[in-house]
Amino acid sequence: MKKSEKIINSLVLYSNLKENTLIKLIIKAENGEKGAFSKIISFLFEKAEENALRGNILKNYIIHIMLRDRNMFTLLCENNEDVKNTSVYKAAVNDIEKIKEIANMDISDLSEGEKRTAELVKDYIPVKNKKNITHKQYDHWKEIYLMGDKIFDIENIISFHNKNGCGDVSVFGFFRYDSENKKLIGVTNPDNIKFSDLIGYKNQIDTLKDNTLSFIKGYASNNVLLVGARGTGKSSSVKALVNEYFDIGLRILEITKEQIVNLPDILNILRQRGRKFIIFIDDLSFDENEIGYKYMKSLIEGGTEGKPENVLFYATSNRRHIIQEKWKDRGETITESRDVHTMDNMNEKLSLSDRFGITITYQKPTPDEYINIVKGILKNMNFEMDEETIKKEAMKWELRQKGMSGRTAKQFVNNIIWKIKKEKEYEQ
Repeated sequence: MKKSEKIINSLVLYSNLKENTLIKLIIKAENGEKGAFSKIISFLFEKAEENALRGNILKNYIIHIMLRDRNMFTLLCENNEDVKNTSVYKAAVNDIEKIKEIANMDISDLSEGEKRTAELVKDYIPVKNKKNITHKQYDHWKEIYLMGDKIFDIENIISFHNKNGCGDVSVFGFFRYDSENKKLIGVTNPDNIKFSDLIGYKNQIDTLKDNTLSFIKGYASNNVLLVGARGTGKSSSVKALVNEYFDIGLRILEITKEQIVNLPDILNILRQRGRKFIIFIDDLSFDENEIGYKYMKSLIEGGTEGKPENVLFYATSNRRHIIQEKWKDRGETITESRDVHTMDNMNEKLSLSDRFGITITYQKPTPDEYINIVKGILKNMNFEMDEETIKKEAMKWELRQKGMSGRTAKQFVNNIIWKIKKEKEYEQ
């Protein structure tokens, strides 16, 4: 058994690394498999561009997978448990020393005579840089590069996971749920909307931010229902929360209405994590004959296990009461099939929305508010246009698009900027 294979097979807590493609290729190369070295180079180039790695990309990719690993030790650190002077701590020290040895290996020893190619791995210059990468995975790298071999110090690794979490939670702010495999999937290219991009609705946004900050800091907080006209920024406001508060521990898991039945499994996953999660359901509504709302109602509050302290539910809906309500529910029609207990029927339909302690209403903007939104978007995009043209063209656009909203304003701005630029290009 060759050296690298022996080291990898001896890992206790970081045994997941055995399954990594690079590690498998290194073992094959050490065992003399032809072509393994070229596959190592190709793989490292691919991962360097994908993750904006530079310098010694063999070493930095090993660090990358070490810091991304979710195991007993890193999960305890994510939850800020005191691991010092424990067996887990000692096992982690041993594993990390072995990983350091792999990271510092001389790739030239595997090069099959291709020394010049090996040099490219030692001082790699990526095509992509951190400025081209949007999600949080790459914000840590400047600090990590400066650390050098100090990153293998157990205290630095504990500090990293205390601050950032472990596994995909350490790098992704947005998640979806894989119902088939019962796991969270990080969203690689999320919406990077910021609160500064949202014009108007200050009171609504302040209420949302206050409740969310209270939740992150461990104080009493409420589930939130955002209701109102389409295109007014309800979903964007929720997404902006993670882009604002990722660094202090907030994550979002977006699920579909059909995945509500998976909530017990989802809550069991999130209960273990040392980060705050908002379970977000966009455009939530139930038709009269659907019973999913009863299931969701019992899980949000009042279930046998109870909702984990690190979880809140945020939902958007065009219906204030979420479930479709008909006039017969209010006793406004007289038919033989009318529910005798009309008030009971109506209360049942309102009971889900009651589980959301805060309801925030996003009303359709007035003409003046709509114009202000357009002006605000243009200002954020550093594009100047005279006010009369804005009013005239924006209102014409609104009539064609069937309504005033933040979404309509954004679409108008995109269209008018392209139109003006095209006219200038034609003049030239």
